[in-house]
Amino acid sequence: QVGQCGNQVGCRLWDLLLREHASANPSAVYEDGLSVCFRNVDTRADDPADIPLGDGTGPIRALKARAVLVDMEESVVDQLARGPLADLFDARLRVTSVSGSGNNFAQGHYEYGPRHGEDILDRVRRAAERCESLQCFSLVHSLGGGTGSGLGTYLLALLADAFPEAYRFVTC
Repeated sequence: QVGQCGNQVGCRLWDLLLREHASANPSAVYEDGLSVCFRNVDTRADDPADIPLGDGTGPIRALKARAVLVDMEESVVDQLARGPLADLFDARLRVTSVSGSGNNFAQGHYEYGPRHGEDILDRVRRAAERCESLQCFSLVHSLGGGTGSGLGTYLLALLADAFPEAYRFVTC
């Protein structure tokens, strides 16, 4: 999720996914369909350990979204961190800055991209390492504005270079 729009739309997406899985999975077991979007974790440790899928009949302990939240103006990501879905997002997979891109594609792409690109890619790698079979990335961002459009397109190029075998789906 990149930028204000990407994070706001992404938050609604995660909320919908949770509700959809809750209605289709009333017994609250961690199964294949759920493991695509969420990790089942044991939160008793500082670094929550993944609970393996196993035979698909294990209970859900605590779900974490397979998501990296990126915004160069921290208020939207901070709102998500204080909102009803706060526990869903891993705090170590957030990248924010203070000033924002100010609705300027060039600032997001040419200034924040090179400055934060490796840090963002490192967080994406961390999230990808927890996948059993990485197949794609879904990038939620806007085409207008600064961070979502500028930094979002910069990240698409980084993902293509770092993970050439993984598909990249874009939601704008």
